[in-house]
Parts: sequence; C-alpha cells; structure tokens
Amino acid sequence: MVTVNLSVQFGQRVRELRKAAGISQEALANKYGFARSYMSKIERGLANVALDGIQRLADGLGVPPKALFEEPTSMAISSVKRAKLVMLVPFANDGTCFNPTLCQPKAGTYVVGSKADRKRFASFSDALAHLRAMGDVACWERPDDRGGRGVVKVKEWKPLPSEYLPLLDDSRT
Repeated sequence: MVTVNLSVQFGQRVRELRKAAGISQEALANKYGFARSYMSKIERGLANVALDGIQRLADGLGVPPKALFEEPTSMAISSVKRAKLVMLVPFANDGTCFNPTLCQPKAGTYVVGSKADRKRFASFSDALAHLRAMGDVACWERPDDRGGRGVVKVKEWKPLPSEYLPLLDDSRT
C-alpha cells in the first residue's frame, strides 16, 4: 500500500498553517526556539518532531496540536498523486533496497527472513509488511554477484526509489 508519509503530511500542514498565518519560517523558528534549518526539515518531512516541539509549533501557529495532524488542504484527492508518495523500504549496506524486481521468476514469490526463518510471499506488500514487523533485523533474499541468491540485512529504512513506483501494480501488491 502506497501512502503519504506522516512526516511529509505533518510538514506540509505546518507550512500551510504558517503561510496562512503570514509568518516567515525564520520568524516562527526564532520565536519558538527552533533553528531555521530545522524548521525547513520539518516542513519538508525530513524531521521527527518531539511532543514538546509539536506543542510549541501549535502555540506559534495559534492552533491546537491536533490541527497539525489534519490533512493539508493542498493534499486533496486530485493532488495526492503529485504529493510525495512515500513507501519506506529497507536498504542494505551497499545501498540497494527491497523492491518489486526481487520477485523470484520461477516461484513468483518474495523471500524474506533469515536463513533459519525464511518466509515466502506472493505479493510485494505482504513481504514488505513482514519486513516491517521484523524491524531492525529485517533481511531479504536477492540475486548475488555469482548468479545465485544471497540474504542481505537492513541498514536503514528510506523511501522506495521512484524508478520502482511504476512497478507497483495494485493487482500484485
């Protein structure tokens, strides 16, 4: 399932409310104890704001904290496709990620889990859900340099690169 990342949605809502209030990014940051660069990261969805920071932002914008979590009006259904659609996937140490091309051709499955606890999934989204449940110990099978298959472990979770988005077919995911 492709969804708009909560950090991106939160940041867009903060930007929307800040602009509606006629406050510059720098003025809001200075008044409430944030660095301007941090405010920029918040608005671009690149920062996770602590609860006390959420309260300070809400105070600075003159809204209740829950208003910061409402869907931005700029993200109406027609514009959601233009908004940053983010699907977080695990990346390995070498910079490669778990992606839709890793379906084994003969079996038609994605293989995830350690060698001792491998699981096969027919859909990319089911395999990804299992990897998410595994968290920091997530691992998956992929082709190796010798033409075989090897298991790699997660280093970090980042958005699925855009070149793979067209491969996400609702009937297979």
